[in-house]
Amino acid sequence: MFGLGPMEIVVIGAIAVMLYGKRLPEVGRSVGQTIGELRKQMAALSREMDLAAHVDGTASRTVSRRIGGGDDGPQVSSPRFDPPAPADDTPPV
Repeated sequence: MFGLGPMEIVVIGAIAVMLYGKRLPEVGRSVGQTIGELRKQMAALSREMDLAAHVDGTASRTVSRRIGGGDDGPQVSSPRFDPPAPADDTPPV
């Protein structure tokens, strides 16, 4: 569980009891509800991302290429930058 050993969990529990005392069940319930809401939001975001990738076929190909899928599309590179040529009427430096 999050890389915590039994001793660390006991220490965290003891600190929680000292800080919250009789309100500990209320605080635990509130934390549980917050974690549940975060999970629901993450699931909704994941569904929307999957839907967007499904609607836009290029996104799914890009993701599969990054993950290690086949190379089934053209390679895209950034445009080449050519600096402006010096004008003939500029004085030498």
